[in-house]
Amino acid sequence: MRHCNSVFSAQDIWYLLDSEECNKRKLFIANCPICNKEMVLYSYSNPKGEFFEKYYYSNGARKIKERLKKDVVSTMLGFKTKYKMPSGFVYGLNKEIKRNGKIIAQMQYACDFWGNKILVKKIENG
Repeated sequence: MRHCNSVFSAQDIWYLLDSEECNKRKLFIANCPICNKEMVLYSYSNPKGEFFEKYYYSNGARKIKERLKKDVVSTMLGFKTKYKMPSGFVYGLNKEIKRNGKIIAQMQYACDFWGNKILVKKIENG
C-alpha cells in the first residue's frame, strides 16, 4: 500500500465472498505509518478477468469495512488465531532453560510466520 510517499504492507487482509459482478475480492486494511490515517484497499476482478483496485481513506474506509463485513470468508488475523498449529512454511526454534548458569533443558519448537508454535521435543539435561 502507498500513502504519504511511503510504501508499507497491510496490517490485515479480509478475503471476501465472490459475487456475480466481482470475484477474487480482497480488502487490505492498514494505517499510514506517517500520518496514521486509516486506509483500505479494495481489490477485485470482474468476470472478464480485468483487475481493479480502489483506495478508501478515513470515513470512507470505515463505511466500506462496515458494508463488506458480512461478506468476509476469512481474515489474515483470524488465520493467526484460528489455527494454533503451525502451517505453511515452518521453521525450527530452539530455546535453552537455564538455572544457576547451567542448562537444565532444551526445548525445540516448530514455528510459522503467523506466531503459532508447538513444542516438538523437550530434552532434559540431568
